[in-house]
Amino acid sequence: MNDKPNILFFHIDNVSQGDFGCYGGAFALGAKTPNIDQFADESLLLTNYNVEAQCTPTRSALMTGRHPIRTGCITALPGSGLVAWELTIADQLKELGYRNAIYGKWHCGEEEGRYPTDKGFDYWYGINGSWDAALWPQDKWFQREDFEPEHVLESKGSGDLREIKVLDAEVRRNIDLEFLEKATQWMDDSVQKKEPFFIYFNYFNHSNVHFPTLPRKEFEGSSNGGVVADCLQMLDADFRTLLNKLDSLGIRDDTIVIIAGDNGRDTSFHAPNNRSASGVWRGGYFSTYEGNNRTIGAIRWPNVIEPRSSDEMVHVVDWFPTLLTMIDHNESIPTDRVIDGVDQSDFVAGKQEHSNRDYFHMFFDRRHVGMRWKNFKVLTHRVESGPSPVEELAIPHVYNLTVNPDEDTPYNFESAHSWMLYKVFMPKAMELQESLKLDNVPFGAPLDFNPYEK
Repeated sequence: MNDKPNILFFHIDNVSQGDFGCYGGAFALGAKTPNIDQFADESLLLTNYNVEAQCTPTRSALMTGRHPIRTGCITALPGSGLVAWELTIADQLKELGYRNAIYGKWHCGEEEGRYPTDKGFDYWYGINGSWDAALWPQDKWFQREDFEPEHVLESKGSGDLREIKVLDAEVRRNIDLEFLEKATQWMDDSVQKKEPFFIYFNYFNHSNVHFPTLPRKEFEGSSNGGVVADCLQMLDADFRTLLNKLDSLGIRDDTIVIIAGDNGRDTSFHAPNNRSASGVWRGGYFSTYEGNNRTIGAIRWPNVIEPRSSDEMVHVVDWFPTLLTMIDHNESIPTDRVIDGVDQSDFVAGKQEHSNRDYFHMFFDRRHVGMRWKNFKVLTHRVESGPSPVEELAIPHVYNLTVNPDEDTPYNFESAHSWMLYKVFMPKAMELQESLKLDNVPFGAPLDFNPYEK
């Protein structure tokens, strides 16, 4: 056994709480998720786990503990990428002797110096951008222009990057089997070398995760629903494969396992019958509604974390300081930059009832669009879904989510809730703007940019 726990982070693209049985979902879609439901029973299940508005912003926030408006990773479209100055959780874990591997989508930079093996990972097998690139090779217009398709990439260290094969629909359909094989081998090797591992497992071939939703052949028709339900059951089975591997290696009790969403369900790019369930929250990803920023999150560490369900607020940026503290290395939390994440280790372990967070700021691209505070939400801008415009509101909307989870009745100046604007939102928004004057990497910044040397 190592003196440090292993970490397995199972990151899922574009899912809602309505997709999983442990949140009271899945069944309406004709799906069952027994393995994830059992894992939830053994874990801290978060019903108030929150993320950023898009893939790249969430992933950069997870890696750095910093909001995307600080790191310049503000959009899933090309142009975002971590500069060399940014430190990732993988950087810090590598300094502590961890063997770090990433399987799947990176989406935090597409040039040398910004790849995961430049940012603390020892191995990467996956893609740089978005999985919809798997459809490009079959598009006759793409073929007619003779563009170069996207590739599955492999890297074994900084400066090493190889194109393994063209990313097309069939590769996309089956690539998770390769991720599973490589991840379990990484576990084997780490145990043999007696070195702790950090595996960042980005899994997408399932229910409304990231289009195209393509279940493997053995899962086609496996559910009582359509393709979305089939993909949910595929995800559930593959997650069990990883958990079983921990058990067979005898490292279950020595491994922190996190399963979390990076955005809400897809309401933009799928046909309606291919969408997952919304749960109790309105909207999905590329929106400013709860169905986007509030998604699934659960963490298990046997004999350390008290299994339970909690509606206390946690944000994706919190994993950075929380994990470093949980492995007894809070000195690795950087002090030379703003870390937006807060240490939730005592709350996660069950040593305290309440989270150390009661609010977080909300962003959409370059805009600061609102804030969640306790059971309230303020929006200065509104986005319905991916194809919708970003609307600037003449008067900010204030929602009490306890009585209005549908977010269809903004409480403005006709109610007593306007104090939220003056007493909570505006002071915290001004505080944020002051901190950004120094600590702010602009979108498209060169690799060598340092915000403290402007």
